[in-house]
Order: sequence, then structure tokens, then C-alpha cells
Amino acid sequence: MPALPTNCYRTPRGYIFRIVVPEALRESFGKREFKKSLGSDYRAAVSEARLLAVQIDRQFNELRAILEKQQADGCGLDAFLAKPADKRLKPITKVTPELISGIKNFWLASLEADIAWRRTGVDDEEYEDLQESLRSQREAVDQALARGRPEPFKPIIRQLLVGRGYDLLVSADEERELLLSVLPAIQQGNDILQQRQSGRLVTPALDGPVLPAVWEASAPKMDGISWDRLIQHWKDDRERPAKTINDVERYIASLRRYLPKVTPERMTRAEATEWLRREREINSNSAKTLEKKGTLVGAVFSIAVKDELLEKNPFAGFDYSRFALKQGIEKTNRRLPFNEAQLRQLFSVEEGVYSIDKVAGGGGYYSRVWIPLLGLLTGARLDEIATLKPADVLEAPVPHIVIRAGKTQSSVREVPLHSKLIELGFLKYVDAIRQGGYASLWPRLRSNSEMVKDSEVLGRWFNRFIHGTLKMPSTVVFHSLRHTFKDMCRDALIPSEIHHALTGHLSDREEKNVGDSYGTGFSLETKRSQLELIKLPFDLPRPKPFAAR
Repeated sequence: MPALPTNCYRTPRGYIFRIVVPEALRESFGKREFKKSLGSDYRAAVSEARLLAVQIDRQFNELRAILEKQQADGCGLDAFLAKPADKRLKPITKVTPELISGIKNFWLASLEADIAWRRTGVDDEEYEDLQESLRSQREAVDQALARGRPEPFKPIIRQLLVGRGYDLLVSADEERELLLSVLPAIQQGNDILQQRQSGRLVTPALDGPVLPAVWEASAPKMDGISWDRLIQHWKDDRERPAKTINDVERYIASLRRYLPKVTPERMTRAEATEWLRREREINSNSAKTLEKKGTLVGAVFSIAVKDELLEKNPFAGFDYSRFALKQGIEKTNRRLPFNEAQLRQLFSVEEGVYSIDKVAGGGGYYSRVWIPLLGLLTGARLDEIATLKPADVLEAPVPHIVIRAGKTQSSVREVPLHSKLIELGFLKYVDAIRQGGYASLWPRLRSNSEMVKDSEVLGRWFNRFIHGTLKMPSTVVFHSLRHTFKDMCRDALIPSEIHHALTGHLSDREEKNVGDSYGTGFSLETKRSQLELIKLPFDLPRPKPFAAR
């Protein structure tokens, strides 16, 4: 295989293009380096890497040309000092959030010089002088904030602005508000210096750019990532289900329609909230639906942030509970476990899933009967059961199923089979499927659409059946079998850590020990002995034996 092009690298997850932005261009380019995933195909990666190299080189050259032109036009400190003294300063006539943030970050960034000074060595007299200065400054700042009287700090802020080439020309009230907004940063800086006096050389965290000096050349930023490119980058990261891609494209299309002027690079948390509120009001979305939409769009942003195409993810750490219990919007019903009467009805020969034989839908008789039985006695999710293959059912050391992929990492697990499933003939059903040469445990459970999973075929049929035919309330759905299993575990006094291991839930223990993550978890024998504590209060009919068609 030929050598890879420059700036193209192979990783365990595929190929990436990565180039460090020259230091002089970083402020204009917007990032320290440019990185993009190229997928796992060698030829496609090489081709795209060569194209990217040309495009990035062109962008670098354009930025250099802009900076050179600005320098030739008289931008810079020399040009600033060459102006008459009374015409040098740039007037500030309005206090803006950007001005406040820039001053605060400049004040905190200036503390870097203190670290360098300390490393040269500080004698006793210098140390005591600084200690006294910090004490008196802290008292002055605390008093100014407590009394709402920041006027003593007016000369300090004005001097700072003059040092950056600005002249503050605002009203007394505006200047007072500016001082009160900046004083907490001075207080924070004082706290940091006090910690350094105690030997903890901490550094401040800046939440934005520092106030630029008037003479500093500022080239326009390069155009940020577009919505289409953001989606494509997310698609290129790894293979995605067609339905997931369709959902992402629909949600982002909705976001763009409602916020037409917002770009991925400039989108804020407030705008994310605004869009979700709009979805709630226009589409009557529940908090759970809003969380699904926000989480999925946030995942698209997350990939771009990881690859440094974006600086922030406006959906990171979003509190979706704020949308809960909105009067007239949030639905009061939720998924509940089946009660005993409903289970008896569901698994009855006369009117339950056993009674539907030749009717089409739901993947056929065996899917309609065995998948709910497995849901009841394993607690597995619908998609986990529907994707099982004959090779995923093993008999040693005890009969069990292997769930190889799931909702989370904890979902990958081995679940023993309850003796009731074996008594009903599940292992014989699996043997018949193997002998028939089928790849899936459910040969007739197939979706005709890329947007719909095979499991959804059974799920939709099941929910229509229990709500329409059996007249059960909307609070029970297929997933209610999982809730029922959890309740049966609790009623059987199975320890929570074991029934969490059976269902693939994370432990809910508040205090954890490092040792909890050691080893492979509970043995199959232990899990099965606990599972057998579950006793059904009624008999389950035996399904018909499988007959290959």
C-alpha cells in the first residue's frame, strides 16, 4: 500500500486528516488545528485528504494576504503611536456584554505575568508587601460590591481601557453598571493571587476572548461550518441507521426554519431552549420527545466539537426536566407495568397473543408469542430480543441468551433463561430454527423500509393489539413487560445489583468503590439462581412447535 499523503493518518477507527494552523493565523482561522474524519476506505480517504490539503492551503494563503494588507494599510502599534495623542484613543459610547466580558477576561489573563514573576524568586519583603496589598484590595472590592459603590475603582478601569487604546465616553449610570459587572473578576483575581500566596499556583479559566487592543490587527473570521456540512460530518463519523439520519435531518430542518439566521458556530444555549419551546408549543411535544430531539441534535454537535470543528455544543448538559409538567402540554400518562389481570389476558389462549394464528402482521405467530414471553421473563428490550440469532442462544454453563449490542455499554450482557421458558419449549424452538438454516430467530419478522427496524414491526402490531383488541389502556406498551420484570424481581427480593445486571441497567448505588469495576460481574449460575426466585401466579400456555415453511 502506498504511503499516506502528508497530514493524513491512520487510526484504529479509520483515517483522519489533521493539520496544525500556523500560530499567526490561529486567531483568524478560529482554531489551533483542523481535523476531519475520512472514514475507513483507504482510496476515498487519500482522495479526500489531497483535496482538503489544497483547500486548507488556499485558506491559509487568503488569511496571510488579508493580514499583510492590514499591515500595509497602517494597522499595528507603530501606526497607532504615529497618530496625534488627542486622536489615538477609540471612543466607547456604549457598554455591551462583549465589552464587559473582554475587560474581565483581560484582567484575569494579565495574571499570567504573576506566575513568571514568582518563578524568578520572591524575597521576604516583596512577599509581605503583596500580602498586605491583596488584603487591602480584597477589603475594598468586597465593600464596593456589598454597598453598591464601585466609584473608587473608576480610575483603575479607565486606565486599563486607555492602555488598550480606548476612551470611555458613557453616562455615569452606564459606567457604574460597567464597574459593578467587572468587580467580580477583580475579586476572582484577588482570590487566585491569595491561593498563589499559599503555594497553589492556580490559573484562571477564561470564558471568552480578552479585550483586543485598538492597534491589534483583526482579520475577519473564516466562514464557520454550515448546517449541511455539520450533518455530513456526523454521517461520516460512522455508519448510522437510516431512521436516525432521517430524524436528525428533520429536527435540524425544523431548527433552521425557526432560527433562519443562526449558524452552528454561533448557536447559543438560549437559542436551543427557544427552539425546543417552539417544538413544545407548536407540536405539543412532551418533555420526553423534546429530550429525544435535543439529545440527537446535541450528538451531531458533539462529534463536531470532538473534532474541533466547533468550539461548543449548545445542547451539552441540557436540563430537559424544565419542560416537564407543562399544563396542557405534558401528558400525564406514562409507561406502567402490566398488572396480573392484564398479563392473564395477554397470554391467554382464548383472546391473547396465542389466539392469533393465521392473521398476518407482527412477524408471524412465533414472533408474536415468543418475543413477549422473553420480554416478560428476561426483562430484555424489544430490539434486543428481535435481533437475536440462533448463535446467541447457548446452553452452557446454563441456558442463556447473549445480547451483543444494546442501548448502552451496560446493555451488552448474558441473561440466563428462566426454567419456565425452557419448560414452554424455547430451546426446542431454537433448535428447529437452526435446523431450518435461518439467520434470525424470527424468520418472518422483517421490515420493508429502511426507516423502520424489524423490531418495530412487532412493537407496532403488539401495541395495536393490546390497545385495540384487548382494550388495555395506553399506559401499557411492549416496554411495560420490562417494567413488569423489574417489579417481579423486587417482589422476589432479588438484590438490585443482580436485577440491574439482568436488565442491563447501571447500578443505582450512590457510593461506589474502585473495585466495583473489577472482574466480569455476576456469574451466569448466580444470576440464574436468583432469576428462579420469580414465580408467576398463573400458568403460561405452551406455544405451538415451529414448522418451517
